[in-house]
Amino acid sequence: MKLSFMMLALADLILLGLTATFGLVVSGTQGFMRHFLLGVLSGMFTCFVHVLFFIYFVVQDKIMKQAARAGGLDAGHLRQTDALKSLALRASAAGIVSILIATGLGAAIGILVRPEVHLLAGFAAIGINGAIFLYQYSLLVRYGEVFAHAFPEG
Repeated sequence: MKLSFMMLALADLILLGLTATFGLVVSGTQGFMRHFLLGVLSGMFTCFVHVLFFIYFVVQDKIMKQAARAGGLDAGHLRQTDALKSLALRASAAGIVSILIATGLGAAIGILVRPEVHLLAGFAAIGINGAIFLYQYSLLVRYGEVFAHAFPEG
């Protein structure tokens, strides 16, 4: 999962950067549609990566609970997995909220906000998601250690 997550996170950050780059060259209606469509795509892809990350922890939690019910698994591993799942949910929610704010402000340009507000929110969302992806990777590493202790290779 670590390699897959790294590839998804990197692809997402590239897509967000591409969207921002095309947004910087929008002049009136020239280039707007390209930036708009990329914004929708990158917003949905960012949400997809965060949801997929959280679902991984939901599945791993289910594995630990089934192993505990079957017997032989220390309850400490289950508590650690629950704690990591909670942290994963919070991190994913923060990433999703940051991208929703940026896209929402983009939709509100000319109605409620100036373009500069969307620009700042967009770059902030890229930075926030980059930091969250690093944190999420650290959660994957921590869970790998919990799993290795719970199910040592014989």
